[in-house]
Amino acid sequence: MRYLVLGGGVAGTTVAENLHIFDQTAHVTLISATETVKKVTNLEKKGEVIDSFEVIDSSPHHQCYHFICGLVTKCDFQLQTVTLADGKTFQYDKLCIATGARPNVIFPNIPHVVGIRDTESVQDLQNRLKTCKHVTVVGNGGIASEFVFAAKHCQISWVIKDETITSVFVDSVASKFLLDSMKGENDSNCNPERVAVSKRQIYSTVIKQKNGPVLGSALGPDWYNGFSLDGTSSNKKLEIEYGCQIENVSTCSDDSDYNLKIELTNGQALHSDVLVSATGVIPNSDLFKDQLNLSETDQGIIVDKRMRTSAPNVYAAGDICSIPWKECENWKQMRLWTQALQQGFYTACSMSASDDEVIEPDMSFEIFTHSTKLFGYKVIMLGRYQEWEGCRCYFRISPGLEFVKLVVSNDRIQGALLIGETDLEEVMENLILNQTDISQLGESILDPNIDIEDYFD
Repeated sequence: MRYLVLGGGVAGTTVAENLHIFDQTAHVTLISATETVKKVTNLEKKGEVIDSFEVIDSSPHHQCYHFICGLVTKCDFQLQTVTLADGKTFQYDKLCIATGARPNVIFPNIPHVVGIRDTESVQDLQNRLKTCKHVTVVGNGGIASEFVFAAKHCQISWVIKDETITSVFVDSVASKFLLDSMKGENDSNCNPERVAVSKRQIYSTVIKQKNGPVLGSALGPDWYNGFSLDGTSSNKKLEIEYGCQIENVSTCSDDSDYNLKIELTNGQALHSDVLVSATGVIPNSDLFKDQLNLSETDQGIIVDKRMRTSAPNVYAAGDICSIPWKECENWKQMRLWTQALQQGFYTACSMSASDDEVIEPDMSFEIFTHSTKLFGYKVIMLGRYQEWEGCRCYFRISPGLEFVKLVVSNDRIQGALLIGETDLEEVMENLILNQTDISQLGESILDPNIDIEDYFD
C-alpha cells in the first residue's frame, strides 16, 4: 500500500508515523514544503483523552517514513497522482491532505504588519522588536495573549473586539483572574522566565515561492520559549483597547518616530513600530477548491466520520479539514495542536483499515480537551467549559494560584476550565465522560477539603 501524506505539521507527521504502526508493510511518503517537520515530544497522558506535549522543529531524516521536500502544485484524484513544482509526480493508493492553515493577517500588504504562525515568522518578529518602542497587537486568542505576556521592554497596545481578554478560550471571570495575575504585585506572576525554556535545534525554511517564502507548520503550545521578545524601552507597559477593531493602517512619513499609524473604530489613533496580527487562521484549501467539497463557513475540506473527503481514497486531517459531524455535545472543533494530534492518530487508523471495515470515531471525539499555557499558567479546557443558557457554574478561585470553573447541567458536569496546578483534570474528565450524578455534593464538589477522586472511586 502506497500512502502519501501532504504537510509536515503535527497532523501530517502523526498520520505518517502511525501508518507504520497500523500497517507495517506500508510504504509511507511525506511531502512538506519546508525542510523541517513538526514533531510531538514529551507526550504525557493526563487522562483518557487529555494529553500534554511539546511541539519541536525536527529534521525529517531517519524517520519511519520517506521524506520529500517540495511544493505541491497539482493533485489529480482520478489518476491518484500528486505533482510538485519541479515537475515530479508521485502515485498513491491513499492520500492524506494535512497542509494546515495560514494566518488571517489584516492589511497583509503593508510593511511592518506581521503574522505569527511558524518558527520563521517568530524569528522575524524577534528581529523587528530589537528596534521597537511600541507594538500593537490585534486578536484575542492564544497567540495574542501569549505574546502580550512574553514581550518585554516595550509599550504594547492590545486591540480586542471583546470586552474581556482571551475570550476565545476563557470567560470574563477567568479573564480577570489572568489579567490580575499579570498586573499583580508579585513579578513572578507575569514573568515569562518562570516558564521553562525549551532547548531545541531550530531549522530554517529554504523553499521560496515567487511571491515570498513558504509558511512553515504551526507553532507548538510553547511557541515563545527560546525566543527573545524584547523591545528597546526601559520597561513594559500594557494598554488594552476593549470593544473595538482596527479600521485602517497606514505607513508614517520618514520623519516620524514610528512606522505605522493605526486607526481604531473607537476613534483612537495609535502610532506603532510593528502591528502583530493574531486574528485566527484560514485553511490552506485553495488548491482543492474545485475538486473537493469545502465548508462554506471556513473553507476547510469537509470530511466524514472516517476523515474521508469527497474524493475516493483521499483523507484530510488537522487545520485544513472541517468536521460537520458530532459524536457528543461536549465536543467541538477548534484548530488547535491537541486536535491536530488526535485527528492525525485517528486518520492513520482509518486509512489503514479496509473500506468495508467498521471504524468508529475514538474517545477524543467524545469530549473536547485542550492543554496549553496562558500567562505562564497551565490551562486545561474540558467539554463545554463556556457557559450556556440553563447551566450552572461553580467556581473556586485562589488569586495568583489557581482558577477552577465547572459547568453543570442536570447535576452532571458538562465542562471544566482549570487554570494553575489544580490536579483536577483526570477526575473532571472522568466525571464528564461518565456523566456522573454529583447532586449529593453540589457546590461542595470544589471544597478543597474533599478528595473528589476518592469520593467517586
